[in-house]
Amino acid sequence: MTREELIELALLGSQECEADEEATNMYVDLAEHLITRGHANTITEIDTILEGMSVEDASNILEIIENGSSLEEGHKEIATGEEMDAEGYMLLRQLSTVEEALNRIRTYIGGDGMMQLPSWVQAKMAVAASDIDTVADYLLSDGGAD
Repeated sequence: MTREELIELALLGSQECEADEEATNMYVDLAEHLITRGHANTITEIDTILEGMSVEDASNILEIIENGSSLEEGHKEIATGEEMDAEGYMLLRQLSTVEEALNRIRTYIGGDGMMQLPSWVQAKMAVAASDIDTVADYLLSDGGAD
């Protein structure tokens, strides 16, 4: 199998790439990259991201990993607008994660406005609410139109 074919197999997801050890190794490298960069937390999220990734992008990531270099946001091409990265897609995945977590919390609370919770829970929710509100304000302002 060619390198491109192995990458294509790796991008099909965790289940499909198991048939080939080299493709599995590529999948693991890509998955570790996504996890360490905070783009994914679960195999389902990893598979979803890889499904939308091009072979060329995956190949570039693998080459950087193999050479021991680090991938950094803000490469010259991205900064100048010559190349785009998938920030919008990542934001949508993160929003889905937040929405799912909120639904679980609502289910747990069950409308009990008097439920007592540990102070650390209240503090975390206050920070999360403030951070999400700040992001929304920025994106809906003129600054978000960049």
